[in-house]
Amino acid sequence: MIKFFRKIRQNLLMENKTSKYFKYAIGEIILVVIGILIALSINNWNENRKEENRLLNIYSLIYIDMKNDKKQLIKNLEFNNERQPVFKKVLHDSITPELLDQGLSRLLGNNSRTILNKTGVNQLRELQNKDSLTIKIINIYNIMENTMLNIENRISNEVRDHSDYMRDHYDWYPEWINNTIMQDVGSYELHNYFLNDKFYRNRVISVYQQTYNNYVPLIIYSIETLTNLQKELGTILNKTK
Repeated sequence: MIKFFRKIRQNLLMENKTSKYFKYAIGEIILVVIGILIALSINNWNENRKEENRLLNIYSLIYIDMKNDKKQLIKNLEFNNERQPVFKKVLHDSITPELLDQGLSRLLGNNSRTILNKTGVNQLRELQNKDSLTIKIINIYNIMENTMLNIENRISNEVRDHSDYMRDHYDWYPEWINNTIMQDVGSYELHNYFLNDKFYRNRVISVYQQTYNNYVPLIIYSIETLTNLQKELGTILNKTK
């Protein structure tokens, strides 16, 4: 093809048809430019296609991550909802020996912990171009990581500090560690601490406020948001099957 065009140019020059040569040369330049533009368009299309496929693969991973994360959050929500009635009794200063059978001595003995699956969302964060769904996914994971997990850590620190306090101040600490304390299980001194000690009550109230005023509402919001985003992801992924 190149030899063909070159031969045409040579013939025009040999016939001294300068004006026709220039018109032909301009036409040839236009054809070259068009060819370059077509090649660029094809290349851009291929790159966009690769980016779309990469995004769909990430979405597939995130869909599974969200499913697992939501299971964790629902489990944490159920755990805290089960304990809330006992917390409220302490909050309203309605502590009775019966609460020992309902877990009074363990209100500061453990707390829910969340380990988020972040492989997919971390890949989303690396993308240069972010669509609206990508931004919404990144935002909810930012909230869970930077706010919800920080509250979890504060509660965990409170629980750990209280455990250390009991360890350092009370002889019955090994008894508390090794047994499920109930009305008929545990020494008088141990029972008396959980039933009457104001320091314990104040710490329980502090954890109650952090848990049910801040942490639990964030869990509920996160579950609802993940559910909606899963639906959006499912719609997109189903269209590509």
